Amino acid sequence: MTPPKCSTASIEAGESLAATALEAVDSWFLLEVTDPWAPKPLESEAFSESVRDRLALWSQRPRSRLQLIRRPGRSGKRPLLMVVSSAPDRRGGAIRELDRYEDILDIDLDALGLEPIEPICLVCAHGRRDRCCGLLGSAVFRAIQAEQVDVWQTSHLGGHRFAACALWLPQGSMHGRLRPKHASAFVAAQKAAELGDLDLFRGNCAYDRPTQAAEILLRRELDNLGVDAVEWKSTTQVDESSWEARFNVASMGHAVRVRMNDTGLASPQSCGKPPEPITEFVAG
Repeated sequence: MTPPKCSTASIEAGESLAATALEAVDSWFLLEVTDPWAPKPLESEAFSESVRDRLALWSQRPRSRLQLIRRPGRSGKRPLLMVVSSAPDRRGGAIRELDRYEDILDIDLDALGLEPIEPICLVCAHGRRDRCCGLLGSAVFRAIQAEQVDVWQTSHLGGHRFAACALWLPQGSMHGRLRPKHASAFVAAQKAAELGDLDLFRGNCAYDRPTQAAEILLRRELDNLGVDAVEWKSTTQVDESSWEARFNVASMGHAVRVRMNDTGLASPQSCGKPPEPITEFVAG
């Protein structure tokens, strides 16, 4: 018997999406690659050794991440490099056209000026990494593209079992379990500077996971979906398994305590992998 897809197993296990986003990332390098992507993006055959080394160095910068991107129909055009900041105090980006990938060897990241940019949506469709991303991500990409958004397919965003996964830039919010039926409402919410359905919100990638969890709990309590309505101030670890995060909302301070909880359930993190224990953050 063929084992169920990891995304199906996760739903059947009742695994929460809350606080499962990439953490502590607010600097993004988006490189257009129309050639096939390897399961590990840097191993893709499109890159020479020198380009691969430079991209690896970029990826090792604090709070940074490389994503390969593509959009069906753009084959043969000059590849784009987009450098995007999702840090709340300096959101913006810089876009460069490349004649060849070796051009990145001449780019000084620290000298790039960031300017305001239109929203960019990335949908993980990295089928060679996990079949759920390839199947579900491709369908959601097409549905979001129909909403007239600057949307790209992207390499692994983390959390195959939460496919289809999407990242909205420059606000840096990550969403999961999207289906084509969600596309219209999802895009409308993002354009209105709101997060949309919190059941599909994985977290803000600028935060660590305890802070992501605390923010989502606070938003649920206040019924507040505004992207910039909740301002994070600090997070302190209280003991081995609990944290306290502080936020400001409309000039009022809020403290939220969360703790790590073992659900006693298990689910595979990727298709074909054995089940692993499921943990989640709860109020506490």
